[in-house]
Amino acid sequence: MFIQPVFIQPTFIDRFHGVSVFSRNFAANDQYLLLLGADILLRERAVVSALRTFDGPVVGMSQTPQDCNRYFDEVLWADYYDADGALAAVQSYEKETGRRPAAVVPILEMNVHVAAAIAGHYGLPTVPAECLTLARDKHAMKQAFEAAGVPCARHRPFGTLADLVEVSAELTFPLVLKPRDFAGNVGTVKVNTPEELPAAYDYCRAGLLAVAPTYNFSDGRYQAEEFVESTHEISVEVLNCGELRTVLAVTDKIKLPPPYFTEIGQVVPSRETDNQAVRDLGLAACAALSMDRGIAHVEILVNGDQLSVVEVAARPGGDGIQDLIDRVYGFNPYDLHILAYRDQLPELPEIPREPAGVGACVFLKAEPGLITELRPVPEFTEREEALYLSHRAGDRSAPASDYLTRNGVLEYFEKDAGVADSAEVQRRAIELAQLRTRQIFAIDPAS
Repeated sequence: MFIQPVFIQPTFIDRFHGVSVFSRNFAANDQYLLLLGADILLRERAVVSALRTFDGPVVGMSQTPQDCNRYFDEVLWADYYDADGALAAVQSYEKETGRRPAAVVPILEMNVHVAAAIAGHYGLPTVPAECLTLARDKHAMKQAFEAAGVPCARHRPFGTLADLVEVSAELTFPLVLKPRDFAGNVGTVKVNTPEELPAAYDYCRAGLLAVAPTYNFSDGRYQAEEFVESTHEISVEVLNCGELRTVLAVTDKIKLPPPYFTEIGQVVPSRETDNQAVRDLGLAACAALSMDRGIAHVEILVNGDQLSVVEVAARPGGDGIQDLIDRVYGFNPYDLHILAYRDQLPELPEIPREPAGVGACVFLKAEPGLITELRPVPEFTEREEALYLSHRAGDRSAPASDYLTRNGVLEYFEKDAGVADSAEVQRRAIELAQLRTRQIFAIDPAS
């Protein structure tokens, strides 16, 4: 595995009450920072920010020792997708040690409600209940967008195939089906005609049920949306501080065509970085959901001057987006996310706009079949920042559909490139990721 270190200047920490890691005194500190979800691939740099911005222990959470890691000062044994169990673990830890959380910071989509439950118990800063409801339920979210005048697709919720057939008559085909309560493209599928509804419903439901045990989801919560024509999709990372908001960066999403809209990568800066309408819409979408704390991830479809918000997540964008911002603009957005959850951002910071280059995270996707061998890469280029593999020999490579079917990720960076070069950098990064995939994965398609 090839990993090139990235050296980050502590731009914001100097301005916003940051402390040196070397001054952290655990013995004298009866509080800790609880960080949920930073153990997941491409979210780990949140731990770096936690260590840099908090003068005390940084604590993680894990269900079992097998799932644990060595990033944290201590680990609490609980499921960080389960609010009741996670709160019980925090209370048990307090009883044993006397330590209470000084802040609870969510990094993943399904950690936000858990962080809110723990923070609410201890009277700590967290997102408001209204935001929590609107950000988790795609139906309620789009209703809030419509009320606020934020452009989005017409939609209807449904629970069964009979419901879907009925509500589809109120919409214009093509449609997009998706679970109401999840992200990561799971269960998302395009439907061109009414005749395709049964198969599409089965696919959407199967996607939800595959992850339901992990996240305690209920069957019967789905959404149909009118398909929005677009030339490309972007995301906007918005820092929320009370009623104040600012855009940290805009990202180009690399997606496969319908029916599954599979995300295969991210590029920073986006071709739309200087599009003020895009930036303003990202801010308006967060305001419509009453988001008042930390980084939110806003997904937007672009078709010339026509913009449509897909959804907003009340947490930093994944897929290495924060790492790309770090590499391209010289600051770690997780610093600001954590400081916001600690109420230590008295004002909005000035955000760098001049990129040092163009960065991409591109996911490796091997052909379907049995992975029989992982072969070494003969030689790396200077543009490859890191390469991670998520599958081993003996695993199966599934057809591309959602984040669960990825086989690895390549981090790529072209120094001194700019916004005008984003499309070409994206093309070269994709080609290199495809080459690495062919070089590394030996596949038996018949097995």
